[in-house]
Formats: sequence, C-alpha cells, structure tokens
Amino acid sequence: MGKTILSTSGKIKVLLILFIMSFSFAIADLAQSDNTKEIAFYQPSSENFANPERGLFIQYNPLENSPHPPFKVSDLKAIRENNITLVRSIYLISEFKDVPLSDSFLAKITADLAAAREAGIKVILRFSYNWLHGGDDAAEAIVLAQQEQLRPILKNNYDVIAFMEAGFIGHWGEWHSSTHNLDQNPQARKNILFNLLSILPIERMVAIRYTHHKRDAFNNYTPLQSLAVPGTSQRARVGAHNDCFLASDDDFGTYDSPIPKEIATQKAFLQQDNLFVVQGGELCNYNPPRTNCPTAVAELAQMRWSTLNYYLPKEDLNIIFQDWQKQGCLPEITRRLGYRLRLVESELNQKAIARGKMDLQFTIANDGWASLYNPRTLEIILRHQKTGKEYSLLSSVNPRQWLPNSEQIVKIRTDLPSDMVAGNYQLFLNLPDPHPRLSQRPEFSIRLANLDLWESHTGYNYLQHVIAIPELTPHNRRQSGEQL
Repeated sequence: MGKTILSTSGKIKVLLILFIMSFSFAIADLAQSDNTKEIAFYQPSSENFANPERGLFIQYNPLENSPHPPFKVSDLKAIRENNITLVRSIYLISEFKDVPLSDSFLAKITADLAAAREAGIKVILRFSYNWLHGGDDAAEAIVLAQQEQLRPILKNNYDVIAFMEAGFIGHWGEWHSSTHNLDQNPQARKNILFNLLSILPIERMVAIRYTHHKRDAFNNYTPLQSLAVPGTSQRARVGAHNDCFLASDDDFGTYDSPIPKEIATQKAFLQQDNLFVVQGGELCNYNPPRTNCPTAVAELAQMRWSTLNYYLPKEDLNIIFQDWQKQGCLPEITRRLGYRLRLVESELNQKAIARGKMDLQFTIANDGWASLYNPRTLEIILRHQKTGKEYSLLSSVNPRQWLPNSEQIVKIRTDLPSDMVAGNYQLFLNLPDPHPRLSQRPEFSIRLANLDLWESHTGYNYLQHVIAIPELTPHNRRQSGEQL
C-alpha cells in the first residue's frame, strides 16, 4: 500500500483541526458536567419572627411574696403571637423552707409546663425561697432533697424547658445574701449545682448567676474551647444569667471586682465560654448612657446573649425599651438575640439522583449573636409534587456547631429511600425539635431568615429545588460505591 505524505503546512492544518475538535469536546463535557449541578441562591430577610429557645422572654415572677397564678394557655398563645417564644417562671417556695414540696405544688409545675407545650412556648425555670423583700432561704440538706423531688418532673417535661437558672440560694434565688451562708460556702454551692445538673436531663443546661461561681465549682478558669460531646462534660452544661445587665459599671456586682481590668477579663471569659453555653438575663435599673443603644448592642454581642427579659409597657423599666426604639436598635436586638440562621446558597448534584443518591450541599450563615444551646435535628424532606407523600433524610450534622458571625458549608450525602416512587419532588430543609413530643410541631421548628422559604404549617424551609427521581432499581444503585 502507498503512503500519504503530508507537507509541513498540511501537518499543521491536521494538528489544528484535531486541537479544535478536542477543545470542542472538552467544552461539551464541561457543559454536561455543569448541567448536573443545580445551584440555588437565597435572599435574606430582615423580618423579626418567632423562633424557639431564643429572643425576648416574658417574666412570670411571684406577686409580692406569693406565687404567681397558674399559666393560661390563652395568655401564652398571645405572647407567642407577639413573636416571643419564651417565658421565665420563678417558683416561690417560701412555704417549704423546712418541709418537702407538696404534691399540689408539684402538680402546678406539671400543669404549667403542659400549658406551655400546648401554646408552643418554652420555659426558663427558677426556684426561690424568697422574693422582693428578701428573707430566709433553706439549709443545704433541704435544697438537695427538694431538688430530688423535682427529678421526675424535669425528666418528663424537659422538652418544654429551655434551660434552668440555678436558683434556690439566697435572695430571689440569685446566689447572694443567703441566710444559711450557702453563697459563701464553695462546697455547698458546688453540691447544689452538681445535684441540679444530675436531676436535669443532660439535654438541658443550667445558667448560673455569677461567672466566678462556675469557675470555682469546676476549679477551672479557662473558658470552653469547643462543643462538648453530650454527657461528657458537666462544665459544658453550665451557662450564665446576668440579672442586672447594664445596671452599673459592674452590673450591680455581677462581676466579682469593680476594677475595670478585672471586669474586662471576666467579660472575655464569657465571650469565649458562651460560644457553647447559654447566656440570658434581665435588666434591673435604668442607667443611661450605659443602658443606651451603643453599649447595649455591643455587650449583647460581646457576651453572645440568647435571651433577655422584656418589660411590658405598664412596667417602669419599659423605658429602656422605649429608648432602644427611639434610638433605633430595638429591631436589631430582637432579631439577633440568640441564633439567626440564613441560607446563602445550595448545590444539588442531579447526576447522583439517577444512582439513588442524595448529594446536596448548602452554605448557611448565623447572623445572630449566639449559637444554639440545645440539641437540634437536621433533616432533608422530599415531597412528591402530585401525591404529597414525604420522605425524610436524617442528617448527622449538628446545628449547634453553626457559630455566630460565621458561615458553614454543610454536605448531605446519603442513599435515597429504597421505597421512593418515581416523580418530581420538592426539597425542604427541616430543623425540628428532636424530642418526639415536639418533632412534628412547626412552632418548635427553626425558621430560616430568608424570603419565601418558610412553610408555616409544616415548619419546613423550601430549598427551591425540584428534583426528578426515576424508577430506582438495583441497576440504578449498582454504582453506589462510585464517587458522586
């Protein structure tokens, strides 16, 4: 056979044609690859809306020196309609300083928590032996015995307990002025705190009035550096409540030194520690300019507050909220107390769907001042567009790791349910309460701070993806071991 011999110019032409062809194929492959990825971008919302376990709370304090009346579901629902999901209930136990808690008193607590559950509210609990004008508290042995009486109530109702304030000791249960000197006895303080941690399920935290008491109880002056595995660290279950926020330079003795440098050191401790534990409290004194917006916002952000009391218009200290409204910071405070989660974008791998896989990643930002402090579930919901049938993909991702002022990339890679029928499915992100009593209650699910995502009747957040799922067969799934 003869040979075809190309000239130099002919060789260049052939090479050029081959290069153009290979470049065209590369572009085609890239386009095909891009078509397998569906990207959605999300618009932020500036709306103030209700979310569980964060924000302003309403106080149920003792009346003069008598207990507050039982909760009414209608009252609690009215509170929630004002975008408030928390109440703090301080139970006065002055009649039990020398005797066990009565059955009727224990029944009242159970009934109150049941009313909160029905209304879609959670409760911050505290117990105190005195109110307003002070008075005696109880001996350590009485405190420990009464805590044990509370154990079954806390176990059976922790789903609607946001957290507990340590209480019991001294005036107002605020760990000062104890007539039995419990506040001056480090071992007694430790015993009462540790026993409270033992009777409260590990899913919940205790907030302590003075930070140095936490440091003393654990003999550890280093703030938490990471999120502890549940059940492995009691220190990671102890947060803070400051009940005289902004009242004076040292917040009426909240910090154990009036020296500015020492106060700054304790605030720095809280700033780090509160990345992983709850910070709450209340205002107790009108003290401008310290109670004005610049300082209020700066310190709420610095110490990563999750919840703060609200004074009703009929109460004198509502003047602080009036000032915040006039000065322009009240909307920011109501939005940013605690967590505020916002979707930035998401990316869905369509190619994986044909192989029976879910390959989704999304970027989520926390614009709030704090992290979530209680356990929270993350799941992806797939809903058939025609039949409405839903399938749930539970993720092992821990939303408590979404720290404030940060963005996280979350990857969900898992098998699709084997019994899924073919069809078009809408994709939702759900952050329900993990407790079985509340997991189907949309009032207890987290709403994301985006436009047009929230589905109020389910508590889902729509990811704006519709995916076409084919008939899934063993042949589809045989490549399940391949990289997505």
